[in-house]
Amino acid sequence: MSVASPLWALLAIPVLLRLLKSKPLPSRETVVLLHEERVVLLGASSGVGRDLAHAYAKRGARICLVARRSDALERVKAECIALGAKEENLLVVPADVTSTDDLVKVREVVEKAWSGLDTLHILAGLPSTSMLMDLAGVSLNKQDANKPPSGAPLSFSNSAGGEGSAGPSKAGLDKVAFEARAVSEVNYVGTILALTCFLPLLASTSKSPALHHLSSVAATVPAPHRVIYAATKSAGLMAVESCRVECEGCGVRFFSFCPGTIDNEFRLKTSTSQSGGRDETKLPIKHKWEKLLLTPQKVIDIILYNLSLSPKPQPLIPYPPFSWIKSFSVPPKHLVHAPWQYRLAMMVRDTPIGWAYIEPGARRKYGLIGRP
Repeated sequence: MSVASPLWALLAIPVLLRLLKSKPLPSRETVVLLHEERVVLLGASSGVGRDLAHAYAKRGARICLVARRSDALERVKAECIALGAKEENLLVVPADVTSTDDLVKVREVVEKAWSGLDTLHILAGLPSTSMLMDLAGVSLNKQDANKPPSGAPLSFSNSAGGEGSAGPSKAGLDKVAFEARAVSEVNYVGTILALTCFLPLLASTSKSPALHHLSSVAATVPAPHRVIYAATKSAGLMAVESCRVECEGCGVRFFSFCPGTIDNEFRLKTSTSQSGGRDETKLPIKHKWEKLLLTPQKVIDIILYNLSLSPKPQPLIPYPPFSWIKSFSVPPKHLVHAPWQYRLAMMVRDTPIGWAYIEPGARRKYGLIGRP
């Protein structure tokens, strides 16, 4: 009996842990029922916005589809109906997130139809996939002779700037200025305006209000071919994060998602059209990074899972006495990266691992193999 007693004690530990473990707080989906959820999708005509519309249609939610292209919105509406959505539960509002008139119009339509909303998705975005100097008409090349005074292995060459020019022409700078302003208008200004326009209505009309901002890993980890895009996404992300801190206590659950490359058509867009962009998933430069590609379904699953979590803090260690200590409780994550490797990259980017592994890996990913 004395020999068996320690064994019984060990066998009893899992049972005790199960009994003592605190129960998780009820899911947000028990507060805002799926078929009653009022959802606004800013940027619903393609990509993640379109995929989210399909997911919410299957749930029977009330969905407001917003984007600039009315013909694309009508196609998404028809797809949602085919997936089981009721036509009376679908609002279609052609609007530009950079237009204050349009945003007010969307808010008024939603308020009149549903008396408020439960979930706001800020999804509208524009890519910019040109290298900054290439966009300006300047090339950065290996030089075997005539190295610059610094002795660096790469030097700039510029035919557009004229004989003896040390930089891009005015036309080259104008091209950069146009691209930067166009992308900033959507990725940064549009995000700021959407936050300002909808946050009060969201906070005052939902039993469990939630705001999702689709950002990008480019907002937190620098990458080539992404100078303008990364800057604007970083600005938009910091706007949402700062607003989250300012509005602590208003009841809204803020959630920003920073995905890596999604296997969709987003990068084929440009600042002025739906085609003509540089999509690395379609070019013969794939290496091991291809394993990090996110499927559209994976992206939707991550977004909906995070929005389903209770917004209230839960014990970090769900066992007494730790579960009794309020300071040991944490709210759900407000910033999520996927795949997880990009979260690690963000954490170590300013360490030797960053310049010895992550940055060379980024150059390989974007076809800059061989550059230092």
